[in-house]
Amino acid sequence: MHELLRKSVADKAARLREVRKDLLRQEPGATQRWFQGPDGCDLFLWYDEREGLSQIQLTFERRAVEWSLREGLRTGRLVAFNPLRPLNDQGKLELDPWPSRETMELARVLLENAAVDELTLALVRKHLGLR
Repeated sequence: MHELLRKSVADKAARLREVRKDLLRQEPGATQRWFQGPDGCDLFLWYDEREGLSQIQLTFERRAVEWSLREGLRTGRLVAFNPLRPLNDQGKLELDPWPSRETMELARVLLENAAVDELTLALVRKHLGLR
C-alpha cells in the first residue's frame, strides 16, 4: 500500500471532530453520531433504542466501510455525480463484491489515528473486525 495514502488517511483521521447532536436529523427511537473530518473523511454511527448500535459507516479517500445488523460488513467506492447521466447517477456507494483488503487496512490506519473517544473506537473496531 502506498505510504503517502496511509499518511493522508492518518492525518485526516487525527482531524475528526464530533458534530453537535442538535445539528443531526432526529428520528423517534433512534440516535446518531457523526465525526466529521476533511475531504469526506467521516464516521457515522446509528443507534436503535431497542437494538443498540445498528449501523456504522466510515468514509475516506472516496472509499467506504459499512457494517449493519442486516447486511454485515461491506466495503465500496463512493462514486460522484455524473452530469452526463443525471437520471442514473446521483452520487452513490458502489459496493465491492467482497470486503476489500486494502480498504480494510486503510480503515485500520484511520481508526488507529482517529480523534475519537476510546470507547467508541473499541465498539467500531469490534463490529468492523479490526481489533
